Amino acid sequence: MSDYYLRATTAAALYSALEAAGVVTKGEGGWHVTDGHRYALDVIGAVYKPTGEVIEEDGVAAPVMKAVPGFHANLRVINASNFDANMLNEIAINVPTNPARGWA
Repeated sequence: MSDYYLRATTAAALYSALEAAGVVTKGEGGWHVTDGHRYALDVIGAVYKPTGEVIEEDGVAAPVMKAVPGFHANLRVINASNFDANMLNEIAINVPTNPARGWA
């Protein structure tokens, strides 16, 4: 089993790379994982991180958040037979120090 953290410039770019890797296909209802016994896909989309600034509204303090560039997803490859991880080189990133979401 292998986990991949993915970031593309857009949702279309993410799905295009995942399709090229054989992870997803596009059908009438949108994008679908090709084989749920081999792959688990968690599409996150936009990720926000605190800027360090704090605003106060109605007596409640809240951190100011800023979007991290890109469209994000996590991929778990359960069965790597016939899976070429090099197909994800364009969108794979290093393991984040504080991932927005992870696998349980």
